[in-house]
Amino acid sequence: MKKQMNTHTIVAIGLMTALVFVSNYIQFGIDTPIGLTRIHVANGICLLSALLFGGLRGGLAAGLGSFLFDLTNPAYAATSWVTFITKFLLAFICGAIVYSKRKDSNTPIKLTRKIIATIVGSLSYVAMYVLNQYITQCLVMGVAVETVTAVTLSTKLPASLINAAIAVPVAVLLHGVVRPALKKSGLLESMQIR
Repeated sequence: MKKQMNTHTIVAIGLMTALVFVSNYIQFGIDTPIGLTRIHVANGICLLSALLFGGLRGGLAAGLGSFLFDLTNPAYAATSWVTFITKFLLAFICGAIVYSKRKDSNTPIKLTRKIIATIVGSLSYVAMYVLNQYITQCLVMGVAVETVTAVTLSTKLPASLINAAIAVPVAVLLHGVVRPALKKSGLLESMQIR
């Protein structure tokens, strides 16, 4: 069956985009010498979009919602395009793993597959986030590597790992509740999701 963007797909991506955007406000910030870092639940909703809709559609929702959040915040607006790419990849990787080799929508997604997919997606994002910190701070802003390393290892990396640890159970637990409702409503079938 040929995959296409129908009205249900566009609306579902739009709804998940809005949920990702709003989930960014469930947070608390931590000031560091090289900028703000945050503990939040948004990565969990990014992963949920991948678990529900697969890599491409879930990635679009994750990337767009995070991009829009960054665009509305002066502290993050300049790098909102980087956020789109990294959050898209976070969800894309997760969705690609969870939906690989899946034959039909009647086969339940195994819990172990969901956990592995969300962990790999989360850790991929942590790696991209840390790499982005080095590129932005050292190469673009000229901050000393030692300073970036000290701040990254003491605050940014731990905060990112905490976000990953929060994201995995949030996504897996919500998926267990939301997917059966979407399946029962016929939305997943209309979106041609296996």
